[in-house]
Amino acid sequence: MKRGSVAVGAAAAVTAAIWLAPLSRAWSTSADLGHGWAVPLLMAYLWWERWGERPALAPRAARGAWWWAWFALWAIHLLLRLCLTPFPLWPGAVLAYTLVMAGAATAGAWLLAGWPGVRWFAPPLLLLASALPLPSSLVSAVIQPVRETLAAAAAEVSGMFWLPAIAFGTTVRVGAVYIGIDEACGGIRSLQACAMIGLFFGEWYRFGWRRRAALLLAGIGAAILGNFSRVLFLAWRAGAGVQAVASVHDRAGWIAMLASVVLTGALAWRWGGFRAPRIQRSAVRPAAAASVAWAWFAAVALIFAVDEAAVRWWYGRAEARRSAQVQWTVRWPTQLGTFRPTPLNDISRDLLAPDFYTAGDWLAPGDFQVSAYYIEWRRGQAARYIPFLHNPTICLPLAGSQLIGQEPDMSVDWKGGRLPFHCYRFSRMGGELLVTFTIWDPARGGPMEQNVHATNWRENWRRQWREVREARENQPGQLLSVGIPLRSGSRAEMQSLLNQLVNSSAGS
Repeated sequence: MKRGSVAVGAAAAVTAAIWLAPLSRAWSTSADLGHGWAVPLLMAYLWWERWGERPALAPRAARGAWWWAWFALWAIHLLLRLCLTPFPLWPGAVLAYTLVMAGAATAGAWLLAGWPGVRWFAPPLLLLASALPLPSSLVSAVIQPVRETLAAAAAEVSGMFWLPAIAFGTTVRVGAVYIGIDEACGGIRSLQACAMIGLFFGEWYRFGWRRRAALLLAGIGAAILGNFSRVLFLAWRAGAGVQAVASVHDRAGWIAMLASVVLTGALAWRWGGFRAPRIQRSAVRPAAAASVAWAWFAAVALIFAVDEAAVRWWYGRAEARRSAQVQWTVRWPTQLGTFRPTPLNDISRDLLAPDFYTAGDWLAPGDFQVSAYYIEWRRGQAARYIPFLHNPTICLPLAGSQLIGQEPDMSVDWKGGRLPFHCYRFSRMGGELLVTFTIWDPARGGPMEQNVHATNWRENWRRQWREVREARENQPGQLLSVGIPLRSGSRAEMQSLLNQLVNSSAGS
């Protein structure tokens, strides 16, 4: 193998490894993007399978001042890496980062082999679209209504063939069993995984754009059908009780996802004539690459490596000086015989990603039921968005409760000042609830700011850039929520509960 090929290959490997670093953080942070690790493997398979089809090298001549392109790439890449370090699931930033990286790699293919090189290299990059975080507006406007429709349909089918059922938002109640309440705020887990499979088979078989679009839609439909079948199966199992549902809950989810993926692949296999695609072998031997192509790949790899080191230095120096402590926590009434701790199941753990979780319910001395939970996020970026995507105002309506309105805030005085609690009224199954919660930033000693859902993009950018400027890679956070039945005197009872629960003598 010639030295030029070795140099280009090494530079490409280093570039790819650094490129995937921020994307891998997004995949490990979001449960809906866990399939993202398969995307680079599928892309690599497509390139490997078509290696014999690669065009002959036709290096571009060096024209103009390439340093302008390198400078622009360096500045844009550094800005995006600074933003993605504390905000790995910022949809716009992840999309921009992916486009910039794909553009840099495609430019290298053009420098090596011209437009034939671009046509050979670029198509597998489309798989990246299935591993990007979806905007929350799209989730709330499209995916959640689809889940509510599926829940309503599942309740109807269950009532016709098995047991009477009622749909509450994205959940289904069958007798005393709630199906889907744990993932009420989540999306359709297999949706983007099936989209990935649809994109892969469309590219593998070299389908036309219409058939690729049809296969992508078929994958999405298969994911929705699989989710609906899972809910129906769990509704059928609900006749045997809560434990019967819990014993097959996770297994049913995996089977539904696998069936959806297989169904999508089977459709592609049928459209492809029940055979693997034929690979055309090129008889043209590649020529040596020119120095401009070597320089491009080497410069891109160097830019990415320098930016990565700079980003690590920027955030590392600040985190070494900063040690946020949890200054308050909760004190459960364990002395009451009615207190029962509530464990966190696997699905909720994936959605909330807590570093510490504790919850319980009990019968208060005034003879009313209390339910409460407390969460801590100590490292990472989960506290920047999860408390605002999974709190009572979001989760309770999706689980079937109706938000009636907001009450005046409440507060607890503690040694660090005043701890504010938002207060809301909900209705559920003929009764009403009074629910309070607080989202606290122990690093700043105040309420957490809602960075990812500002009123406009300028405000959103201003808030998030402040986090970058202050080098806050890790954002600690606390969430305490308490709910009781709404009745006469409930606010006084809630205030007394909050005073008792908040423990301001906590250490780190």
